[in-house]
Amino acid sequence: MNTVNRPKITIYIATSIDGYIARQDGSLDWLDRVGGFDDDYGFQKLLDSIDAVILGRNTYEIAATVQDWPYKGKRIIVLSNTLKTVRSEAELFQGDLTQLVNNLHADGIKHVWIDGGVTVSQFLNLQMVDSMTLSVIPVILGSGMPLFSAIGKELSCSLSSSQSYPSGLVQLNYDF
Repeated sequence: MNTVNRPKITIYIATSIDGYIARQDGSLDWLDRVGGFDDDYGFQKLLDSIDAVILGRNTYEIAATVQDWPYKGKRIIVLSNTLKTVRSEAELFQGDLTQLVNNLHADGIKHVWIDGGVTVSQFLNLQMVDSMTLSVIPVILGSGMPLFSAIGKELSCSLSSSQSYPSGLVQLNYDF
């Protein structure tokens, strides 16, 4: 699939040095190690550029507890085979991801951010990712929820840029 026939799909996610996106219990407290600095690490630029967000169930369940809903004004799709309902600002999807992307394209969606470890791996496996921003947090967690699940194939990408910040965060930007 090329982006002429589908929306641009972007991964933007934080990971520990050892490749975890959350603690085993789902907690993200370790992300605070780079908080309190003046830079938002390109997050607002990403939000301004997207029309929709596709979240995995685990990521949605964490985001749903946040008092100030971070995705205001964006179309939110939650992938889950177990949830029965989601917040009124979101919609639940169960089914073929290629069909979902085709439906988003038909609805005029131009740019989608995908978030969540399983979701990231599913889209990589389908080779429907155009760019990936990994924000590496300066911590080794030792265990937790891995960024990537088994994809079962090698995927080539090219580093388009990298930047280090005073907080110790290193951001790597890749194109596929």
